[in-house]
Amino acid sequence: MTGPVTSAGHDLDARILDELRLDGRIGRNELAAKLGASRPTVSKRLNALLTSGRARVIGVVHPATIGLEALAHVSIGVDQPVRQVAARLAALTEVPYVSLTSGRYPLLAEIRTLGPAQLTATLDRIRGIDGVRETNTLTYSELLMDVGRPGRASAAAIDALDMRLLEVLQADGRASYATLAAAADTSPGTARLRVRRLIEEGVVHIGLLSGAAQGDSEFAVGFGVRMHGRTEGLTPLLAEIPGLQFLAATIGRFDLVGTVHAGAAEEIVTALDSVRALRPVLEVDSWVHLVTVKERYASVPTLARIRQEQR
Repeated sequence: MTGPVTSAGHDLDARILDELRLDGRIGRNELAAKLGASRPTVSKRLNALLTSGRARVIGVVHPATIGLEALAHVSIGVDQPVRQVAARLAALTEVPYVSLTSGRYPLLAEIRTLGPAQLTATLDRIRGIDGVRETNTLTYSELLMDVGRPGRASAAAIDALDMRLLEVLQADGRASYATLAAAADTSPGTARLRVRRLIEEGVVHIGLLSGAAQGDSEFAVGFGVRMHGRTEGLTPLLAEIPGLQFLAATIGRFDLVGTVHAGAAEEIVTALDSVRALRPVLEVDSWVHLVTVKERYASVPTLARIRQEQR
């Protein structure tokens, strides 16, 4: 039975989470050296974080790399208890992200599908869910910054072995090379080389999943921007804002939609002030992500299905 965690233990946990955000596959020896703590102590705290769910490390791949080209942000009004509706929404495979939010719309979802037809069908299913009163959809014209900032890779550059490795990493970013090798039907040495290449080339980012540490007073705030001029002129300015973890150009009531994460409310206030101060910005609306109900991004076999359909 684990005893109560001291303030020193909480501080060590926070520092471990910070390192996992930067490098989800960091080794225990390296982690202990960086934190200036003993390996047994760090290993014990890391195990506790991973098994409790406070730390969830996964590999994130740009959706276009695995053939997901039609994406949307859906704000949802409900006429039943929001958690019940959220659970029904989270059951949809095409919906990787569901959050309970503040503001006019108590529920937010993201859709990632193969193309417009599948996107339309998913929206139809959402509108048919018991308890959904209305939907307000923003279609992504371009995903500018995804969670973890993975790069967009050409489908031709990803072979079957890469896809099998990426599938495992998307479920468990800290999977051992032995586990990866067994799943991909290759040797641990080859698995190690391939994973390192995929990370170095930016095809996959392995880190702490956004929202995993919300129990540690992390704030996550979404915002929508109306602007004048071209979105590419504003994008690099927004990218400099501390804590920005997601950004997309959209078609709908906003021209851009993003998410900022921070450890303190004052940091969120400063970030939103920075957005409003940018010259092309006409209007900023924001909402707080209160509870993350689902955050599980699409698996790699999607690309395999696309290739099969194209033959």
